[in-house]
Amino acid sequence: MITDQHIPIMTNEILSFIYRKKNLSILDCTFGGGGHSKKFLEDGHFVTAIDQDDSSSIIANQLKKNFPNIFFYKNNFKNLDLLNLDTKKFNFILLDLGFSSNQLDDDSIGLSFKINSDLNMNYLGGDLNAHKIINYYNMDELKRVFYVYGEIKQAEKLAKFIINQRSIKKINTNFEFIEVLRESGVNFRSKKIHFATQAFQALRIESNNELENLEIFLKKVHDFLDNEAYLAIISFHSLEDRIVKNYFKDNKVKKNNIFQNNKDWGFEILTKKPLTPSKLELIENNRSRSAKLRVGKFIN
Repeated sequence: MITDQHIPIMTNEILSFIYRKKNLSILDCTFGGGGHSKKFLEDGHFVTAIDQDDSSSIIANQLKKNFPNIFFYKNNFKNLDLLNLDTKKFNFILLDLGFSSNQLDDDSIGLSFKINSDLNMNYLGGDLNAHKIINYYNMDELKRVFYVYGEIKQAEKLAKFIINQRSIKKINTNFEFIEVLRESGVNFRSKKIHFATQAFQALRIESNNELENLEIFLKKVHDFLDNEAYLAIISFHSLEDRIVKNYFKDNKVKKNNIFQNNKDWGFEILTKKPLTPSKLELIENNRSRSAKLRVGKFIN
């Protein structure tokens, strides 16, 4: 069920783009705990929702009891072209790249620093997970993961230390991995965030192909946008935000409906700089602190 613990990110900012618009067809590509979709439904819009998580299916079924205008598809957002959606063109598409409280608090997934879970971090059910990466990747692979996805400058030093530690004893849990990070002597950027944040981010991205999934989605999404529809994307770290920023930049409308991409479609960029949570939202929901929202209006 949608609980008080699940707080959708930047709801007011998202709704501001469709204020006073009625009966829109909205595609929520990352339904999660259903917070955004519930707001859309309360405003009378029609919602098609996608999510791969089993708990999301349950939440969507509960919502449908009060809001018959929701239609749910259990899948990953990158596969939106394979779902045979009842609605073919949407007035608003939302992609929230964060996690629902259900996922963050699920100790079988192990995304949290606070819960001593078995090393996993794969929330999509694939074969790769953090345990395999930490205990079986070679030196070059570990360095790549932590340098590229964690933006850890001392990635080689960290990789060497992990290989040394796992030769003594396999690293099996989140807390064991955090202790390895603590003892590694690596200088993490940890003044404002937990010192393990970068390493956890790197393992999560690698385990779930997060950046690749985003790029696959962006190659397809324009086919599902009606003219003058909105595409809103919330990212949570610089790697995601860079991809989204460049997507809008590479596909923007210049002048007189001449498109940057030399195609017959493009975006009017509505957020020259990404929107960030208000001070009030940061107080009420600390998990929103790294969120960035970019929005474009689709023109064809």
